[in-house]
Amino acid sequence: MTASNPVITAASGNHRLRGLWEAGRWNLAIAVEIIVILLVWQYLQTVVELWNPVFFPPPSEIWTAMVGMSESGVLWGSFLYSSGNAVIGFLIAAVVGVFTGLLLGSSKLFYDIAGGPFWTLYATPRIAFQPLLVLWMGFGNGPKILIIFLMAYFPIAISTMDGIRGVDPSVVKAARVYGASRAEIFFKVQLWAALPLILTGLRMGVARAMIGIVVGEFIGGSEGLGHLIRKKAGELQLDAAIGITILLVIIAIVGMGILNLVKKIVAPWYIEGVVKR
Repeated sequence: MTASNPVITAASGNHRLRGLWEAGRWNLAIAVEIIVILLVWQYLQTVVELWNPVFFPPPSEIWTAMVGMSESGVLWGSFLYSSGNAVIGFLIAAVVGVFTGLLLGSSKLFYDIAGGPFWTLYATPRIAFQPLLVLWMGFGNGPKILIIFLMAYFPIAISTMDGIRGVDPSVVKAARVYGASRAEIFFKVQLWAALPLILTGLRMGVARAMIGIVVGEFIGGSEGLGHLIRKKAGELQLDAAIGITILLVIIAIVGMGILNLVKKIVAPWYIEGVVKR
């Protein structure tokens, strides 16, 4: 057995530490920025009294309001209701969006047939559909799930389509030269190469789904986080309304972070839009 080289061992350890630092410094910078913003916000509201605290409460009051709603069970009940609709709407959008994006990106015939309606619907403000959905489908979960689907579907489909179209043609030609069938080229070359952009579309879809939650429950809703925001704002309990809004932002960030982690695991060669050579 050969003895390990201390120089190589030390270099490997330094490289590992450098990798940990590179991975964590961005998150650390964001955390520091958030803490600074909260401290400045608290100071301006409680010491300087720059704004009317009724209309722009300090972080301490927002935290107190969130704790109160959590202890009463109102917050968790609304969270479970909204998250259930969001998961269903997002999963449907993910399946349908990836499927149609693959067809639009890989089939010229399908794009010629469905491309026009697809882009027309994309250009239509989806928020405007919500009152109509309530009239057509009632006040149940259906319109809420559908508006979440519509909000999340398009970024997923468009990113998937762009990912398929962005595959290097020389790679496809090389696969044909080595005798790969059309199915093998699609599943082993094109789909795999498009995977990072598909995951990017899913990550954007998570953020759009949060918008769908608020829109769906603002109009014709009697439950959920969106309804709770509207109710608290109408009662001038802006500390609670702002706190719930921040909670939705946190949920979106966590969801996007999970998908970003998945992208780093399954497509480590693709980082922030740059392919490692």
